Amino acid sequence: MESSDPATRLDHDKLERFSAAVLREAGLREDHAATVAEGVVDASLRGIDTHGVVRLDPYVEAVERGGIDPDPNISMAESGAGAALVDGDDGPGQVTTMRGMETAMDLAAEAGSAFVGVRNSNHFGAASFYTNHAAERGYIAIAMTHAGPSVAPFGGADPYLGTNPLSFSLPNDGFPITLDMATSVTAKGSVMVAEDEGREIPSEWAIDEAGDPITDPEAFHALRPMGGPKGYGLAFFVDAMCGVLLDANFGDEVAGMYDSLDAPQRAGHVVCAIDVEVFTDLDGFVDRMGRLATGVKGVRTAEDVEEVLLPGEPEARTRANRLEGGIPVSASLLESLQALADRYDLELA
Repeated sequence: MESSDPATRLDHDKLERFSAAVLREAGLREDHAATVAEGVVDASLRGIDTHGVVRLDPYVEAVERGGIDPDPNISMAESGAGAALVDGDDGPGQVTTMRGMETAMDLAAEAGSAFVGVRNSNHFGAASFYTNHAAERGYIAIAMTHAGPSVAPFGGADPYLGTNPLSFSLPNDGFPITLDMATSVTAKGSVMVAEDEGREIPSEWAIDEAGDPITDPEAFHALRPMGGPKGYGLAFFVDAMCGVLLDANFGDEVAGMYDSLDAPQRAGHVVCAIDVEVFTDLDGFVDRMGRLATGVKGVRTAEDVEEVLLPGEPEARTRANRLEGGIPVSASLLESLQALADRYDLELA
């Protein structure tokens, strides 16, 4: 449950218009600025604040310094009955990946299902932005991306893989059933925040240079994979799909978002859409999803647990709360947004 008295809350519509205006002033064309703004505000609405409007400033800097092409020539490099390859031409990740998901849905409408690779892209924000988009239109959807090296493989002592997130979404009445997860135990940013605040971290989060678990964030060397060999295996699979398969960088060759804002990341992503009606009537599917959800939520709870939640339900509740009450903004983020407003002579939401 969110605090009912945050320091500052900004209206989501005004924040999205402001974000789009900032990106246009930075150089993005109008439709691309709108897509990126929608993506970051959608993440903030759903409580995925690490991938929300906090990313606006580095995106602007990447556009201005050449890391993101402000007017990319996004093209379909190759295509098949149920597969395609989109070349993002170093454009914004939200734009290139949404093009990929739209392409996947178009192909799935004909072939039943489709996988689309997106290469020569940049940081794409929250993976669930794309899978929710497809699920709301009647498709089962998957999205994944690799990232810069910050996670040690299971049994290893040095970072080699990224947090390599993936998202799955299912059509559902009310909100999509969505699993959006990193393949590491936590994000590197969580360790950095703990260090800034002088707090210890759980020993499950990270290791030092010797490969030993740590609680002191100052000893950080690499993140640990979620679930040990399971998270490591998923991260390996994501990197193989987004890097090896797409003839892009992989492993420790993948550039992190903040490695150099002067140069494109040349990141790879993979999205998938499955047309539910190839298998069954969509209304019937949604009805049965409701029955499954009711059954899961009806399970007797463990001690000190109020209720069983569905995948994506915490984010859906946060979204409802923030649609009504606004998006909470920290003092440091508010300062960053105001600086962008001053730079481009705009009014902050």
